[in-house]
Amino acid sequence: MNDWYNDDFNLNISRGISSDYLYSVVDSTKLEPVIVAVIDNGVDVFHEDLQGSIWLNKNEIADNNIDDDKNGYVDDIYGWNYLGNPSGENIDKANLEITRLYRTYSERFENVNVDTLKGDDITLFADYKSIQKSFEEKASEIRSQFEEYSQLAAIYKGSVEYMKEKLGSRDLSVNELLTYKPESKEDEQIIQFLLMAKKEGLQDYLNEGESYFDSALNYHYNIDFNPREIVNEDLLENEGLMYGNNQVWASKPDHGTHVAGIIAANRSNDIGVSGIAANARIMVLRAVPDGDERDEDIAHAIRYATDNGADIINMSFGKGYSPKSEMVEAAIDYALSKDILLVHAAGNEGANIDEDLHYPRGLRKNKKSKKGFLTVGAHTRRDSVYLLASFSNYGKKSVDVLAPGEDINSTVSGNEYRENSGTSMAAPVVSGLVAVYRGLYPEKNANQIKKLLLKSRVEKKNLDTKLEDLDNPLKDLVRYPGFIDAREILE
Repeated sequence: MNDWYNDDFNLNISRGISSDYLYSVVDSTKLEPVIVAVIDNGVDVFHEDLQGSIWLNKNEIADNNIDDDKNGYVDDIYGWNYLGNPSGENIDKANLEITRLYRTYSERFENVNVDTLKGDDITLFADYKSIQKSFEEKASEIRSQFEEYSQLAAIYKGSVEYMKEKLGSRDLSVNELLTYKPESKEDEQIIQFLLMAKKEGLQDYLNEGESYFDSALNYHYNIDFNPREIVNEDLLENEGLMYGNNQVWASKPDHGTHVAGIIAANRSNDIGVSGIAANARIMVLRAVPDGDERDEDIAHAIRYATDNGADIINMSFGKGYSPKSEMVEAAIDYALSKDILLVHAAGNEGANIDEDLHYPRGLRKNKKSKKGFLTVGAHTRRDSVYLLASFSNYGKKSVDVLAPGEDINSTVSGNEYRENSGTSMAAPVVSGLVAVYRGLYPEKNANQIKKLLLKSRVEKKNLDTKLEDLDNPLKDLVRYPGFIDAREILE
């Protein structure tokens, strides 16, 4: 299967990172094992292409309902799931952070007499009105998009059923549509519409749109939806145990499984795809639902990874609001103080995150600690003025490097494989390569490994990019522009 991110940079039209070439020079069996914590929506640890690549907590006895290693987590064999409870109930869908903030503020200020507010409440009320405005604008935009989508979907569905009946066909191939002789002007218009839908990928949008709008309207922006009560964190913490459970594979974790496969899918089993790091062992930390992650879950996950032996933490998530950002920042600084390299996806809004905040932030208050933090944007598969992927966030101060992030094939739940695009795919490309470097040079610290990664870049002349209204040299959009090429550290 096509895993172009491994391709040799010099020999292929696809701008891979030359990890396949690296293994022609480096004996993978001589690499030191490296633990990569994947904080995501979970991982299918039973996937055929991840066997041998999943971290196991050797200090814990499986399924005995005892915290054998006394770390506060019961039966944490593969890692931990912060989105569930000991009874096996798990959160899949969740609000966006702006919805949670709006709900919290509304409960406090919705019917308040503004004239009676004093002190900090005046500032908080101003925050509430700002959040309310942003929430209502975005929710209204989603509802308008859904109305347009519904109309288009109804036209498409009706057109498909009409032509299937006309042609007596189940599939409506392009050839069938092209060879059919229209019996009316209506037939001709319907055929043109269906051909356009196939050519422009409208069919995929219409098929996937139902799930997108279902999540957005019923969960992400639904102020009345709040699944958190099943977690019962206060009750469990009073008993000295961490909330959640050990079901890191819960709720069909396609995203996290895709990330894990990019890093560590088995390179020698002749099936599926090849991960970048033959020496990586994936520690699974399920903390990212379909919706925005909670800051406390992320902070706990980072600390778990740090205290349980992780060398690298991959964070393919992010959001625009972070009410407990200081808790996350403290956890990040703790991890960095323990020589862990943190790799974070830049985000997929096509925004300048020097200006539009995207959490967690790579711009560290402590200049020394930021040396072990990498923020990764995505580049396209081939050279072009569109080198920066159209969806990728950017920022001269905020985004360190670019990595392959377009049409990335990797593992998903149930022994399946799928192509995905996003900075969520670019980050694990970097995590995989730095895992190889940590295995190759175990004496080097996180900052030295980061420098090796930056040394692996190839800066080509005239690397420009175009992103909507942007027409800038790449050096103005990314701190360290260019392509990653593992050959560079070998020459």
